[in-house]
Amino acid sequence: MKTKEYIQNMANAALKSIEADQIETGIYNSEKGVTRFANSIIHQNIATESTEFWARVILGKKIGGISMSSIDEERIARGMRTAYELAKHQKEDPNFKTLPGTEPVEQIEEIHPVSPDERACCVEKIVSVAKKHDLTAAGAIYTNQIMLEIANSLGVKSLGKMESSHVDVTIMSDNSSGFATQYAKNFSNIDCESLAETACEKAILSKNPVEVPPGKYTVLLEPYAVAEFLRFLSYLGFGARAYHEGRSFMSGKFGEKITGDNITIVDDARHPETIGFHFDYEGVPTNKLALIENGVARNVVYDSYYANKEGKKSTGHAIPQPNSYGPYPRNIALMSGNSTRDEMLKSIDKGILITRFWYTRLVNPDKTLITGMTRDGLFLVENGKITKGLKNMRYTASILETLKNVLTLSKECKLVNGLVVPSLLIKDFNFSGKTEY
Repeated sequence: MKTKEYIQNMANAALKSIEADQIETGIYNSEKGVTRFANSIIHQNIATESTEFWARVILGKKIGGISMSSIDEERIARGMRTAYELAKHQKEDPNFKTLPGTEPVEQIEEIHPVSPDERACCVEKIVSVAKKHDLTAAGAIYTNQIMLEIANSLGVKSLGKMESSHVDVTIMSDNSSGFATQYAKNFSNIDCESLAETACEKAILSKNPVEVPPGKYTVLLEPYAVAEFLRFLSYLGFGARAYHEGRSFMSGKFGEKITGDNITIVDDARHPETIGFHFDYEGVPTNKLALIENGVARNVVYDSYYANKEGKKSTGHAIPQPNSYGPYPRNIALMSGNSTRDEMLKSIDKGILITRFWYTRLVNPDKTLITGMTRDGLFLVENGKITKGLKNMRYTASILETLKNVLTLSKECKLVNGLVVPSLLIKDFNFSGKTEY
């Protein structure tokens, strides 16, 4: 992994390489390790280091941007000259005002490198648990060390260094499967055996699945399924660009009720459960922001471009420029409730427990309508107990309408792919068909 000094020197070299009205640079350096396994055997073990560099050069209201994946002083100088030439030949952007200026931010966290042997030891633990139940294990272990430097000619110098890990486990029998995953900053905090036991339990409970007819059911969505809903909501409308172009479900709805009263969704880079930098890809500190509060649409996230355009202040949610998405929330959290998962399960007379979704696709963005299939653990619940495994089904649902039907939220939350989510007990969830999978 590159040193802090090297990254800072490359950023300084880029800023000094040309003369322009304003300049912005970003450097993202990562060292990744991946161990994949299938049929209870490791089949791939790789380690990669990559560096991404991007820059914006501003001439008046003309903007030129470049990106590259290999850097040294010569390459950077050549890239900056290219960005300058691109800016010269661009049309003026009348909405551009200025790059952000902010106090330097430094977020340097302790790094604990993870060896291939440590990842292999985790696989060994998972496979041992699976074999104990006469089941087969598959999955992947990911470890990552990241350094991010954002600097501009207005004095922004934000530097971060952090690590993250996550483990995916799928356990399979002849006609069933179970899934579990865990994300953590430090790999040593991941409990590989517990993940395997959870996935095994689901695979065993869902053996010899039966069919139920499509229709509306009371369902208990576990965090993996809830995270899929929030991921699509983030993409569909929590950013200022989509909002001000009128294609967000939030457009024109501030102050209006759009979900149930028990739904509060925030973006919070400092949430104790999340993993991420406390500044964005313009170097601006990321503020905690309520997006939906007690069911009411409140805010969308901003970068400097859309903040300046709308006369607002950046919330610190820029992603690398140039991009076609605009600002994006990176640390979504759905606020928890007061029930335990077991209490929620016991309250169901007849319903379905859903572990997770896959192959989710967008049907109608205005209505937040999506469709997909269940996977790795679908269960019939009768009189508060799981009684049978079910064959997977297709669902079609409006996310916002579904969030109006939430009866209860669990107190326990789980970090899933950058989102902090509880389990949800929901009425009238629509299964639109069967699936062959």
